[in-house]
Amino acid sequence: MSDVLTITELVKADSVKHDVDAGSRKRLFQIIAETSVDPAAIDKEEAVDEIYDALVERERLGSTALGDGVAIPHCRVGCERISGAFYTLAEPIEYEAPDEKPVDIVFVLLVPKDEKKAHIDALQRLAQLFSDASHLACLRNAQCNESLFAELKRIDEGLSAASLNRRSA
Repeated sequence: MSDVLTITELVKADSVKHDVDAGSRKRLFQIIAETSVDPAAIDKEEAVDEIYDALVERERLGSTALGDGVAIPHCRVGCERISGAFYTLAEPIEYEAPDEKPVDIVFVLLVPKDEKKAHIDALQRLAQLFSDASHLACLRNAQCNESLFAELKRIDEGLSAASLNRRSA
């Protein structure tokens, strides 16, 4: 990874899903767990359960909703490297957000149990990306998985360019 962790180091095109029908936070966590595990994995059910349980347990510590309809559920699991998935929801769901608004934008992070720096870097990068209302509007306006991924990439590249410009000033 580069000095500046980019969103596209965390998600790939096939882990970006537009218009997901979740209905509830627990159902969302089930969808995340099921889509995060390799379907050919020998221990698929155990891996799905591990991710689901870790997401639920992390949420018990406090809501991972940021506000403005955004949540970043994250947990530590037995994976080799930090990875993510990005979802926009068909209908917003209740998420105990600090501003009490329902969530319709979700970026999930799965973090190796012993990872520290990349986890913090990823959360900082995501907070930066999701703190701009124009970014959120662009993501909400995407119409399919491909356009959602392209928009996420475009926004992230803009953040990287801005970061480089600040360093060279």
